[in-house]
Amino acid sequence: MRAMTKAPQNSNLDILRSVAVLAVFLCHLLQVIAGCKFGERLAFGIETYSLGQIGVVIFFVHTSLVLMQSMERTGTRISQSALLRYFYIRRAFRIYPLSIGAILIAIAFSIPANPLGVAYQWRGMRWFLANILLIQNIGNIGSVSSPLWSLPFEVQMYLVLPLLFLQAKAPKGGIRLMEIYLASLFLSQLHPLLRYAPCFLAGVIAYRLLGILRPRLPSWLWCPAVLGIAAVYVASPYAEVSWVKDVLACLALGVLIPLFNRSRGAIATAAAHVAKYSYGIYLCHMPILWLVYRKLAIPGWQRPVWLAIAMCTVPMACYYLIELPLIQLGTRLANRVAVAPVAAIIPDRAAIAVQDLA
Repeated sequence: MRAMTKAPQNSNLDILRSVAVLAVFLCHLLQVIAGCKFGERLAFGIETYSLGQIGVVIFFVHTSLVLMQSMERTGTRISQSALLRYFYIRRAFRIYPLSIGAILIAIAFSIPANPLGVAYQWRGMRWFLANILLIQNIGNIGSVSSPLWSLPFEVQMYLVLPLLFLQAKAPKGGIRLMEIYLASLFLSQLHPLLRYAPCFLAGVIAYRLLGILRPRLPSWLWCPAVLGIAAVYVASPYAEVSWVKDVLACLALGVLIPLFNRSRGAIATAAAHVAKYSYGIYLCHMPILWLVYRKLAIPGWQRPVWLAIAMCTVPMACYYLIELPLIQLGTRLANRVAVAPVAAIIPDRAAIAVQDLA
């Protein structure tokens, strides 16, 4: 097999992640401003459910791709068993601290799951523990905060992603991955837990293609291409179960990612900042919308100002006070538990900025 991606294409992945988180944020912002109630899909003529959904499935493609790249960087220096331990420890310290913090704050201050006319309700210890562990999709248990619904699917993807990485690196790995992808299309229709398997696998396909295809398309087309896929998704007829739309959009991204040269300029720079704080934006925007537009008696003209201030400061605080310290702690622990001291792995700044913040 040829060497994998020569360059991580961080700026393209920053743009992809930024579009994902901004689509989710815009979905909920439009719903709140339009005064939608829970279950209402249209806001100012825009199909908001589709807008939020495309953001989430883009996240799935992005996450699986960058984690495959992360394992490639570490897997050449440690054994397969050490790679598994290293991967699982670091992912636990990446995804759980901020989600647990968001859950505890929502419960402590009785913040509802969303600001669309839904009242806060304590649903018992089973509900609480399922959210803390991010397994609420297993028992069809509601989420403490609406954005949490997607995280269990990511956590469950973590269980198999290292195995997919080993398959991708094996001889004839491309053929095996295509067989797995085709099987996922069938299995995703059999059980809700496998619903998004093809979306995650689209990122794995992108990783494999990065080692085969040369980028030939101009970088300035990358952002319009991503926005175009999102626009087509939102504009296409709405369906309660948009499985076909999810599969086609994710597969299109998986195939297109390797074809574009690396983006540069102001858009890439701005996207790098959004991507850096994207996890905090994703988890915190619902409570912030509830606080600014529902809880506090703020004059209407001031709400956009306070929203902008909160959306800039809160995710940054989450990153520097919770995310980054716990990422670093997880790396130290993973090096101690999974890797011999002589082979300790210290991610560089580029890795922390994109791949290891997926």
